Amino acid sequence: MNASLIALLATHGITLEALVPIGAAVRGLDLRKTPPKDVLNALESVMADRGFLVFKKQGVLSGAEQVVASELWGAQEMHSTHGVHPQAPNRHIFRLSNDRSVGILGVGPQWHNDGSFERAVFSHVGYHIIRVAENGGGTIFAHQGAAFDALPPEEQERWQRLVSVNSNSGVLHPVVHTHPISKRKSVYLHLGMTGAVL
Repeated sequence: MNASLIALLATHGITLEALVPIGAAVRGLDLRKTPPKDVLNALESVMADRGFLVFKKQGVLSGAEQVVASELWGAQEMHSTHGVHPQAPNRHIFRLSNDRSVGILGVGPQWHNDGSFERAVFSHVGYHIIRVAENGGGTIFAHQGAAFDALPPEEQERWQRLVSVNSNSGVLHPVVHTHPISKRKSVYLHLGMTGAVL
């Protein structure tokens, strides 16, 4: 991780811990308060480099607090999708669970990028985990840039010419894009909603 960003965050009482193999844990930041712009920029840069951030010791956020925390990143706006479960605190919260009475079941069992059915893709996706699965939840994160890097050079060249067609909306997306912050070539694909690859 970038030492100057770590030092900047430390001046605000925020610490970072690299998670292995990807991601970073953030401590000392209260998502109920809007951080200074330099803190947000630093965290967004670390997020782009490491793939995701985990904000520790937040407690349970209300639905409104989760929306405000989500709006700190990217375009600072919410894009709500999918259905709204009766237990969801507001229409922006897509509530998932393995219990039908608590949340929506069986969403996204394949490797995917959220929002691939939209023309304007999500800049960020936020998850607020209130109760961790007792026997493992089965959610695994992959770094889009590392996925591209893992391809042999001839496949990297071929994949950069491919476009996926979303089976739900017909929207087209390049299979490889350049990340707007890290500038790293990255894979963008939804295995469950790809109707065709051109």
